[in-house]
Amino acid sequence: MFQLLLLILLAHFIADFVLQKNSLIELKKTRLHKGLLKHISVHFIVLFVAVIIYFISVGDLNQETIYKITVSMFVILLTHYHVDWLKESINRKYEHVLVGATLFLADQLLHIFSIILILNFTGLISYSVTDISIGILQFLFEGIEMGLVSKFLFISILFILVTTGSGYFLGILLRNLGPNPTLSKDKYSISDEKTEIRTHYNEKGEEVNEVTRIRTEQFYRDSPKNVGRYIGMVERVLIIIFIVQGIPHGMTFLIAVKSLTRFKQFENKEFSEYYLIGSLLSALIAVFMGYLVLRVL
Repeated sequence: MFQLLLLILLAHFIADFVLQKNSLIELKKTRLHKGLLKHISVHFIVLFVAVIIYFISVGDLNQETIYKITVSMFVILLTHYHVDWLKESINRKYEHVLVGATLFLADQLLHIFSIILILNFTGLISYSVTDISIGILQFLFEGIEMGLVSKFLFISILFILVTTGSGYFLGILLRNLGPNPTLSKDKYSISDEKTEIRTHYNEKGEEVNEVTRIRTEQFYRDSPKNVGRYIGMVERVLIIIFIVQGIPHGMTFLIAVKSLTRFKQFENKEFSEYYLIGSLLSALIAVFMGYLVLRVL
């Protein structure tokens, strides 16, 4: 039944990150219950497909097991609705970056633990708190053996977390650290000023020095919507590949390439600090996920 647990977790992350569009996130902010119902509908469809795949792969299932899985599925959806409602309600009351980031992490942990508890309650899995604690420690420090299907499901979960999941988290964490809106409304502005001294002769033949100040301003259009997020996703996937292949120094190449594309914008101190923090956090997440991948390979 471990594969069933991984399959349900994978379905959860697909619905929560891959299929949750910005329009749905905004709908939950304005019309909470309507947005949550749409969100739960997406979860139902993805979870239903996951359960059907499990039924097909296992083949020989008795009526009792099918009943337990069906009950578990609906309880998971009901719990998900209420956990999301609680998160959004708190988020509305305390609109702060750290609160939002903490709620994001707490929300996902609650979803994961609720799925495990529900599957335990219905008897589909039987993991005690001690089993889970020992399993996590063994996984982190020694690694665990998995079958090919379980490895595929686990790495698929990590792939979603390191791409779209991390993108959402970093977006929440860095939303107030970006350049000032007056500097970045659709484009970044880099100004420069220099003084030129020109010498010429007047009608009397006298030498005259003319001091001229020349001010130039270059505009760099900001990246199209979500392009930065996609670049971050690719960057984190490449970092994981470098770690798995044993070439972590490949990360220096990524840093160099990213820096070249934003070179002139580093003249803006606010942007350079934002860029540095974002890149370091993104790399840190990717390194951690790469370590987790190595634990199952």
